Amino acid sequence: MTARFNHGTGNWTDYRRQFPGIHEVDFHYGSQRHLPWHERVPFERLMERAYADALAALQAAQAAGKDWLMLTHGASTSGPGQKSARSVIRGLMRSAAATPYIVRSECIQHETVFIARIKARPEVKV
Repeated sequence: MTARFNHGTGNWTDYRRQFPGIHEVDFHYGSQRHLPWHERVPFERLMERAYADALAALQAAQAAGKDWLMLTHGASTSGPGQKSARSVIRGLMRSAAATPYIVRSECIQHETVFIARIKARPEVKV
């Protein structure tokens, strides 16, 4: 079974008005061209960081009682079959790792952002 997300269109910044108070996490890690070669982080490590940061953001949003989380990943600049922050985030959202944190049927997959509907925190039985 494939995850089914709502598809968003238009200017991604409109989501800020649509979901007041939405928490945003930016996955534009920036260019490393200005850094000496020995200080540059390998691309694969950046993609591992994107996955870990996105999962941590889902967990933190749920723990904080947030309803919505916006992950700004930008449009993909990689070719078919290559990783990008966009593909990593979309993959995470389709995975079992995201299941405890999101309501897939209410999430919005946009060309440049992903809007995650956060599940309510599970009640802790004492």
